[in-house]
Amino acid sequence: MVQPVSYDPGNLPYARTMVPPPPGYFQPPAGPYGAPTAPGVPMNAGPQAPVSAFPQITPFEKMFQQHRVESDGLWMYNSSNHGKRHFFSMEALFGRYRRPGSMRLGNDGSISYLGLVEDELIDATDEEFYDQFSENEGFNYFDQTTYDVIPNLNAPGARLRWGWTNDDESGFEIVGWWLTQADTSWSAIEDSTHQPNPANQAIMDILLSPPNYIDPSGTGVVSSIPGVTTAEINTVLQNELMNLRGLPLDDGSVNGVTVPYDLDFNIKVVSQAWGTNATWMSTPFVDKKALKIRGLAGARYMHVREAFSFVGRDSGLLYSDATNIAGIRPDLKLFSLPSGTDENQDGIVDNAGVVEDDSTGSSTGTSTAFFVAPLDPVTGLPVTPTTTYVNNVVRTNLAGPEIGFQFDLGGEKFKLWGQTKFGLMANQEKIQLKGDNVGMIIRADPNDVDRPKALIDPTATDPNPNAFTDTQSHTHVSPLFEQSIFAEMALFDKVPVLKRMKLLEEAKLKVGYTYIVAGDIARPYESILWQGMPTRGLFPSIDLKRETWSVGTWSVGLDWNY
Repeated sequence: MVQPVSYDPGNLPYARTMVPPPPGYFQPPAGPYGAPTAPGVPMNAGPQAPVSAFPQITPFEKMFQQHRVESDGLWMYNSSNHGKRHFFSMEALFGRYRRPGSMRLGNDGSISYLGLVEDELIDATDEEFYDQFSENEGFNYFDQTTYDVIPNLNAPGARLRWGWTNDDESGFEIVGWWLTQADTSWSAIEDSTHQPNPANQAIMDILLSPPNYIDPSGTGVVSSIPGVTTAEINTVLQNELMNLRGLPLDDGSVNGVTVPYDLDFNIKVVSQAWGTNATWMSTPFVDKKALKIRGLAGARYMHVREAFSFVGRDSGLLYSDATNIAGIRPDLKLFSLPSGTDENQDGIVDNAGVVEDDSTGSSTGTSTAFFVAPLDPVTGLPVTPTTTYVNNVVRTNLAGPEIGFQFDLGGEKFKLWGQTKFGLMANQEKIQLKGDNVGMIIRADPNDVDRPKALIDPTATDPNPNAFTDTQSHTHVSPLFEQSIFAEMALFDKVPVLKRMKLLEEAKLKVGYTYIVAGDIARPYESILWQGMPTRGLFPSIDLKRETWSVGTWSVGLDWNY
């Protein structure tokens, strides 16, 4: 309030010297305090009308004030005139997806391969040899495996964040992130004590290609290859056929089966995820000097793609020691103990078809093995090398609302902040399963009551009679939780070279960790019904199983405020 200077035009010397003011010079009365006076000598005649700055622009037009009552009953206020402030950050991500876990690959409850061939193995060797496998878990004999052999699912990626804060410290942000595909696999060959020899590959290519060079007559005689003796072929097979792993299946029998694979056994896992979310941030409901906590509300979309692949290759051969053999023993692939040493010093570690003896340093039989491809008595066709594969892909789309809170701890130079969010997502998922040749490969007789033929012979009109496909789509609700914590540091102004860079003038170093977990997600590893007996109409199919999915990401990047 400004009180104008007053004067009395009837008193000297003003009456003689002052020029009367022009019409309309005086301001109208401000209230019941008398007539206004012209500028002049202060007379202290009481309060006068204020000077009006209108229509001039007020210097306080952009000043924001926020008033509140603290817990002690005192009024407090914040003021600001900087207006809306924007932020932008870009980060490199280093993520790790959740692994499949320790679930068994194949059908739970199926008999092991060792149990399947117990009688045949004892007949071919002795009970003591069988006991060395059954009593020592370290000795693999086409054992079943679990998914925990899969290495860690690591994947790099990127994240962008943009938004703004208002004068009252409310705001809005949009975040988008993307992780590359984690593609990892495990091969039983890597863990095998019996490794293939590249020098034998040319002969193996011939042996495993049509026409079949293994005599199916039951004599164990190997057909000739030009320039290669029968003894050399026998040695190659002893070295190249491996004691890998087995795939347990439900074949409709009481105990099921475990299919042995002696050429390849490979598991592959694929995971990928990306997403975006928009979040409104409220005015802090806790606002201390160095701590602010505010509410969050928004919406999220996230895509998760997971896939599982199994590939197994088997020679289709049955084999045993040539001295001790007495006809074809069903399902038996005889191997030395997988000790990793060459006990009989024949240049082959843990021979196929020959038993190396730990105690005597020699074989229990001869150095010659008996290899035979079982023959179908109806069609006259022998079992040939066969590749089994199973692929299962799950694509999951999550979308829905989320709420939570954000905390900020610190100041401009160093700040810790993080977000906690809970969401309820609509989950739309699609599962696609396909494969071929899932069944007991080494069985050939369709009339055998105990061990019937499992795979259908291909024909010219149907080259893939054992192939299968299955597809399902579902929609349901999945819960989601995200926890993140970040540290922002103003460091670049202290680094000699970087502080001169215009780009980094207002930038801060940002590091952090984010963990996202979603429930009731279909997993491709668990959603398979492992049954295999194509000749009886049994094929693998989708058996939906849902579990928790998660990904954790470390991040480092730059953050700008402008």
